[in-house]
Amino acid sequence: MIIIFLTFYGAAREVGRSCIVLEDRHKALMMDCGIKLGERVEYPVISDHDIKKIHHIFISHAHLDHSGYLPHIYAMGHHPAIWATKPTRDLMGVLLADYHRLQKYRAFKQKDVDAVLKNVHMVEYGESVRSIFPFTVYNAGHILGSSIIHIPEHGGIIYTGDMCVRPTRILDGCYRNLSAKTLIMESTYGDRGDTLPSYKQAARKLIEEINKTLNEGGHVLIPSFAVGRAQEVLLLLDDYMRSGALGKTKIYVEGMINKALRIYRHNAYYANDDIKKRILMSEDDPFKSLFFHRPRSKDRKDVLEEPSIIVSTSGMLSGGPALFYLEKFAPDPKNKLIFVGYQARGTLGRKILEGAQTIMLNEKEIQLRLKVEKVRLSAHADFNELQQFADGIRGLKNIFLVHGEKIDLPPILEKKYNVKVPALGDSHPI
Repeated sequence: MIIIFLTFYGAAREVGRSCIVLEDRHKALMMDCGIKLGERVEYPVISDHDIKKIHHIFISHAHLDHSGYLPHIYAMGHHPAIWATKPTRDLMGVLLADYHRLQKYRAFKQKDVDAVLKNVHMVEYGESVRSIFPFTVYNAGHILGSSIIHIPEHGGIIYTGDMCVRPTRILDGCYRNLSAKTLIMESTYGDRGDTLPSYKQAARKLIEEINKTLNEGGHVLIPSFAVGRAQEVLLLLDDYMRSGALGKTKIYVEGMINKALRIYRHNAYYANDDIKKRILMSEDDPFKSLFFHRPRSKDRKDVLEEPSIIVSTSGMLSGGPALFYLEKFAPDPKNKLIFVGYQARGTLGRKILEGAQTIMLNEKEIQLRLKVEKVRLSAHADFNELQQFADGIRGLKNIFLVHGEKIDLPPILEKKYNVKVPALGDSHPI
């Protein structure tokens, strides 16, 4: 009998640095290879020796907390094969290049990023791949190209990566017709209080909050992840502005979001049918809205002249143009900061959400007088949806909960399944 193990080198009782290795005596597959962004960058807790045993890596999606450690591995001189969808590869190109530009200690070079991208083997949804462990990938509904991996061996193993059950402006909800003995499931919203409003309710709240601020003559700053959340927010704003429900004003798109928009447009095949029809069967291209603008000057004076909406990286205020706007808008209570995504522990965004009145920016103390709101426009499954997803898997016996900080799910799921919440470095037989 072959004994197979799961080892959790990241995303164990935390959000970030997803990195899980599936292995037996003869072979090993790494599922995701991320970093954890916050006050400092944290890497998976895997040794260089163990990394050299990995010859295949599956990447569920492009976000750095799932892909950011790849160039570090390549800089060590180890070049494992990487498996991902085409949008994931294309979006990784943008995110990893930006990560290289921003890193302080040059732990890797751009040539390592290039080598990563050259070694990506592209896989389609529903395609069965004969790698070291045979697997099939399915739509995860999180961002464009995001994937759930299903490994049929050993009774069936599913790793969700990050997933979203409900349909959004751009994507269908995740694939659900699955069977497996073992499930490795994200739990970002695994807290009992994490029941999210419907997409429509969240959208209406966002539009209401923006209209209030614009009517008062203020600016709206929406920090957003460059990939995924930003595109959903921008298309939502465009739709409501076209309908007249949102007051006409300029929407400034900042940071890497513009590059990601182009990649979304070029990979529209992975979007829902509505997006495909709008692009292919009419001239109504939602990714090229007339309401979207870029600053005309480096000092961004034109953006500051009149009330506007700014959608800018970074989503957790850990860098990017959003910090420039935050400093400019902070003193005026007519302005508003709206969070639309998860804010991890240790980030500036989390501190502001928890009520910080004073922050440090560019070695200056900044008083926050602008209004702060949170709109739960999430690309993750919520507390109830996580349970429903697990219950929908045929033959399920074992659940490993990862990618969560506060997880209240075990007592509920333990009524039906063997449930574990692994700690960093834990290794479990399955």
